[in-house]
Amino acid sequence: MQQGMLSSLLLTTSLLFGPVLVSAQEMQTETAQQWLQDQQVHSKVAELLEYVARDQTNELKFALERLALPQQEVVRFLLLDKLEKQDVILTPRMAIFVESQIKMIPSYQVVEKGDGYEFTVPAFNYPAVANRLLKRWKQDQTTLDFILAAERGELQLQTWLTGPQSLVQMREALLIRELDSLSPEALDGLVKQLTATPLTTWLPPSSVVVRLAQVSEDAEMYNLLWRMKADHFSQNELERLASVGDDFSWRQIMSSTQNPSLKAQAITLLTKANPLSTEVKQFLITRMALPDDAPLVARELAKQGHSSWLEEVIAGNNRVKRGLILQALQ
Repeated sequence: MQQGMLSSLLLTTSLLFGPVLVSAQEMQTETAQQWLQDQQVHSKVAELLEYVARDQTNELKFALERLALPQQEVVRFLLLDKLEKQDVILTPRMAIFVESQIKMIPSYQVVEKGDGYEFTVPAFNYPAVANRLLKRWKQDQTTLDFILAAERGELQLQTWLTGPQSLVQMREALLIRELDSLSPEALDGLVKQLTATPLTTWLPPSSVVVRLAQVSEDAEMYNLLWRMKADHFSQNELERLASVGDDFSWRQIMSSTQNPSLKAQAITLLTKANPLSTEVKQFLITRMALPDDAPLVARELAKQGHSSWLEEVIAGNNRVKRGLILQALQ
């Protein structure tokens, strides 16, 4: 009777606290490497991958449990390693299986030695691989939720990008990374949330605005960016636009001069255009008619090898500030 009660107590304890932890058995590093290269092991992994492809997790668990140690642990490790390296998309059922592997305790460990120290690590660290796989799966699910919400027109940027800092930062990074996955209609819906009203009381950070402008190629989105406080994101975007060098990009650079903190950089980039387009030339002439801008434009044009054209402008255009330009060139 007492023995039955003890057995019942042990069973209850194991259910509450999980498997009893046993000390891992030490394995030589060379032996572990031999197991990882064993052809029979790799054949078994290939066989189990078929269960993964068919989403048969019960059969997969049973097949693993039938294997004797240490082969079972090697196969677990290599199977999960394959899933990670091949970027296999996990089904919800397979994600539950992967999560179960995180909770398991490896039975073998190897000693790693360094300069004056040594420590033990799992010989086949499948829980670590499973943990990475599950993190990636959760990220994939979050990405899918973002894309579906945007495509349905249900994603409200202000609400979605408000909350605890860590969550907001994760979502900002997700938006920046996945924005070009959206359809033109979904992208336009997000852009209009920021540009459709003349007075915007809330704006996302400049990194998000830059990405929205880049992907949408929307002039109003760029105008919004240039009205924000300049930082390295907007400065880097000017450099990127100049490297693209098409008509749309030059127009956005010209528009950015409305921001006093970006004006000098923008003018310098415009003068580096070679050849200068008619539109850029006309813009620079307009700027040389302004007392505050004429010296800077003239100096940069001369520095970038456009002196001949500058002389033509000085000689033939009465609107430019000739005296200030000549003074700046001395």
